[in-house]
Amino acid sequence: MYGYAAKYAPSTVIEARIDALIGTNMLSRLLHVRHPTAKQAVITAIDLLGRAVINAAENGSSFPLKKRDQLLDYILTLMGRDDDENLSDSTLELLDTQARALSACTTLVSVEPKLTIETRNHVLKATLGFFALPNDPADVVDPLIDNLITLLCAILLTSGEDGRSRAEQLLHILRQIDQYVSSAADYQRRRGFLAVHEMLLKFRTVCITGHCALGCQGSCTHIKPIDRNLHGNFSNLPSAFVLPSREALSLGDRVITYLPRCADTNAEVRKVSAQILDQLFSISLSLQRPATSTYGVDIELSYSALSSLEDVIAILRSDASIDPSEVFNRVISSVCLLLTKNELVATLHGCTAAICDKVKQSAEGAIQAVIEFVTTRGNELSETDVSRTTQALLMATGHVTEKHLRQETLAAISSLAESTSSKVVFNEVLATAGRDIVTKDISRLRGGWPMQDAFYAFSQHTVLSSSFLEHVICVLDQYPVLKADSEKGDYSSPSVDGHIDDEVLHAAIVALTAFFRGGGKIGKKAVQQNYASVLAELTLQLGSCHGLAKCGQHEPLRALLTAFQIFCECVGDLEMGKILARDGEQNENERWINLIGDIAGCISIKRPKEVQRICVIFSKSLNRHQRYQREAAAAAFSEFIRYSDSFGSLLEQMVEVLCLHVTDESPTVRRLCLRGLVQIPSIQMLQYTSQVLGVILALLDDSDESVQLTAVTCLLTMLESSPNDAVDPILLSLSVRLRNLQISMNPKMRANAFSALGSLCNYGTGAQHEAFLEQVHAIIPHLVLHLHDNDVIVRQACRSTLRRIAPLLDMEGLFPLFNMHCFNYDHRTDYEDFVRELTKQFAQHLPSRVDSYMALAIQALDAPWPIIQANAIYFSSCMLSLSDDQHILTLYYPQVFGTLVGKLSKSTDASVRATCSLALGLLLKSSKSISWKAAPVDCVE
Repeated sequence: MYGYAAKYAPSTVIEARIDALIGTNMLSRLLHVRHPTAKQAVITAIDLLGRAVINAAENGSSFPLKKRDQLLDYILTLMGRDDDENLSDSTLELLDTQARALSACTTLVSVEPKLTIETRNHVLKATLGFFALPNDPADVVDPLIDNLITLLCAILLTSGEDGRSRAEQLLHILRQIDQYVSSAADYQRRRGFLAVHEMLLKFRTVCITGHCALGCQGSCTHIKPIDRNLHGNFSNLPSAFVLPSREALSLGDRVITYLPRCADTNAEVRKVSAQILDQLFSISLSLQRPATSTYGVDIELSYSALSSLEDVIAILRSDASIDPSEVFNRVISSVCLLLTKNELVATLHGCTAAICDKVKQSAEGAIQAVIEFVTTRGNELSETDVSRTTQALLMATGHVTEKHLRQETLAAISSLAESTSSKVVFNEVLATAGRDIVTKDISRLRGGWPMQDAFYAFSQHTVLSSSFLEHVICVLDQYPVLKADSEKGDYSSPSVDGHIDDEVLHAAIVALTAFFRGGGKIGKKAVQQNYASVLAELTLQLGSCHGLAKCGQHEPLRALLTAFQIFCECVGDLEMGKILARDGEQNENERWINLIGDIAGCISIKRPKEVQRICVIFSKSLNRHQRYQREAAAAAFSEFIRYSDSFGSLLEQMVEVLCLHVTDESPTVRRLCLRGLVQIPSIQMLQYTSQVLGVILALLDDSDESVQLTAVTCLLTMLESSPNDAVDPILLSLSVRLRNLQISMNPKMRANAFSALGSLCNYGTGAQHEAFLEQVHAIIPHLVLHLHDNDVIVRQACRSTLRRIAPLLDMEGLFPLFNMHCFNYDHRTDYEDFVRELTKQFAQHLPSRVDSYMALAIQALDAPWPIIQANAIYFSSCMLSLSDDQHILTLYYPQVFGTLVGKLSKSTDASVRATCSLALGLLLKSSKSISWKAAPVDCVE
């Protein structure tokens, strides 16, 4: 009754009556009524109060409704369900009450003052849930939903101050409705889309201004007639109060929300979603063009696309039997042309939720749209756009567990890579895979690991297969595995590189494994085409992973060996697979170096045509900063050169590279390069002999013993076939360096050094004969002393070398000695017998050399080996006992005798003491002893 009284009161007094009624706070006393009829009466009264205000405004007496927000709150309270009300009780009455309440809310939000944001949100929170009401009873629910839509439109039209604020209101409400637009229930989606469409129609009334975006004057075909009765007349308002900006519409975000619904299972949803897109773009194109903007021919294209979209809508209205897929294709094509570049980017970035939609057909539609967009306009995307789009698609792939949808999403990622920057796409995929490996148990993910599927998809793609493989190889090439391995000269304590690099590197290895395993015919073809680069990178990584294994990190090595094994299976290199299975994880000493050499040898035999390409790669790899990768490259490179008979000019480049890197900071690289030089095929070796010998000469002085040993070993090999003109210039230098190595603690070094000297004797008869002979005499005492070395290999080397030296000494008496029993056997007494006989020959035929021999023998009395000390004692004593030279006797007898006495009492070695006793007896029995018995003796410890 109060409501009707207000409604029919004269406009001149209505404000005072309403203020008096509301001021009494009478309505608040009615909030506790429980009967539906009573609730409806209160709601109707409030509604009539609002209508009275509206009527007054129409009659020229406008005023704000006081406590309007409080009245809204009353209505929302009355339309709610009582706490003790059963869900099945009075359902029809409750729905009728709620329908009336929504109508009353519409009335109240239509009057001044404008809604605050807080009140708007409160109303939306209380009312939007009605979209989820069940369909039945339709005669009650449908009007309620209509009232809800009307309320939303009223909120939109009355709460904004200008074009931008209305656009913000629109977007806010649309985003609130999105949960129903994407609902799994058909009826909820239908209601949501009807609400969106109606709101856009209302919003359009404040957006159309009559300005053509092309700048046409007067009437033109680009502007539809405006019904001023429907749209109102805004000509008296500044455009800022009417027009939003196109950017404020967030078309990209809205398009990816509504476009997939054009493929919905519900026919009405499909039709309305197309109409919504039409409204969105009609609004955007109807906005007045800024004076500073230049559309050019693009705006014509946009109008053409919009016209095409409207044709599709007209067909949907007239022909329900048309193929939905054909309609959807045409809608996508039109939308693709209508989006600006920024809107396109926003659409792509927001595709995750659309692809994860509860309705499979809509999800497929979203994927189809993404593929169309990137295929048609991918060239407009920047690398940042591509990166974010890839992330969105990968996120969708992770959430989609249905196999078909996941494959379709991966197809979209492949299309993105194919149409834009594949490098950016591949990088994002690897980065995501790396994070997954670290943060997830990828073996237990529902539906399988998406990144594994992505790797399979790339490997099986006819266009991307090869480029993805090349990219992964490039990634492995760029990321160092070891921090300390990343700088030349610092390789004493390897450590793991940065965390992100680790993730990407691990992902790259996993990607390779998946590529080899799941690429099918296309993947295998790509691997075969890139065999050289793949094999080379796997080999280099094998070196890096062995470096990690030395630090106790074995997992990277196992992962790489798995990839390597599957690579062998992929290309059919079964023999190489066996080599890896046998020695792959062996990390002691040189095992992994030898493993790489075995692999190189296998490739040279099985795939000779690939060797040259691989060698080109390894020649560049020797310049890398990673120590273990350089070592791996050198190991393979030095083996491949053995098969370089037909390389032509490449062999010359290989030799140049090896010679350059014999100065590498890694001892392993230095000796491997030297080993490679020595393995040049014999047919080509002649032209490189001098160069190789020069390298050997330099490395004989290397600071690392292993390099020196390799140099001596290689010298022995070279001296078997080197011509005189190559050896003569460095004959003396070689002799001096070998003499220094003959006292090495390493028995192999001593043996090889003595053997190499013997080989040099073949070259000692030329112009350098006299000088070389001097070097020979300087070495003879060492030879004699080491004839009874602790190591058998040294003894044998000394015997062989002594035989080869003999012709140079011009002493016929030596040759019978070499056939004596005492020369060829290792017993101590045999050695002593031979020394006595040999010193007789020296005293008889080389008296002038006895002095130098004695000096060298006395130096050896302090040798680090007790057996060599004993040999020096006996050798020097024999020389003295046979010498007639008073200078020698005077100079050396006291010195030797004193040393014998000292060692006899001080030495801890039994062989030294026994030899001292024997030598003393030998000296005392000597006929020359009288000449020195009176001389003072200095005991030397």
